[in-house]
Amino acid sequence: MACRNDFVLPYRHSRSARTRSALLDAAVEIICTQGVTAVTQRAVAARAGTSLASTTYHFRTAEDLLVAAFELTCSRTIEDMRRAGREATDRGLGIVDAAMAVVARSPYGDRLPPDGVIQLTLSAIHNPRLRPIADAFVEELAGLFDPLVTSPETARTLARALSGVVLHELARGAEAPTETVRADVARLFDAFGVTDRWTGEPHHDDREPR
Repeated sequence: MACRNDFVLPYRHSRSARTRSALLDAAVEIICTQGVTAVTQRAVAARAGTSLASTTYHFRTAEDLLVAAFELTCSRTIEDMRRAGREATDRGLGIVDAAMAVVARSPYGDRLPPDGVIQLTLSAIHNPRLRPIADAFVEELAGLFDPLVTSPETARTLARALSGVVLHELARGAEAPTETVRADVARLFDAFGVTDRWTGEPHHDDREPR
């Protein structure tokens, strides 16, 4: 009997982890396709193909689900940017081409939409629980640019400015990145003195306090 329990408990844990992962994936998809207000426990359960009871078991409130979904969105987006940076470096692309490769991936591609991060930024204005996640994303994004600018604080400013450029690009509703956003990114990098290639890797040094 003990052997049976030894088998059943890990199985239940694995199944529970899969359910939680499916719920978060569903929540991220809803955020990026319908917006934050569409994220309800019932809607996420339906998208994930699980029960409402399972959803409330893993996430007591819709806000708990939203917080976890945004944390996942940010971590995945940063990792996707790092991967894109490495690929761009392997192909010998310059910084502007590397940045556009990231923009072109999504929301126009089939990967992680950066509009999830934009939704986070906008939602954090009215939801204090989301503000630490938004701040952490800026820190991670700034870390990607640390090797290319004069200081960590400059990297943070560049990260915030890029977020604004992406926001306005998404508001245009184009089906692919426009020449306008490419020109904006090029001017922004030029203004910040960014001329090196982007590796998509963080610069490991002592960050200045915010």
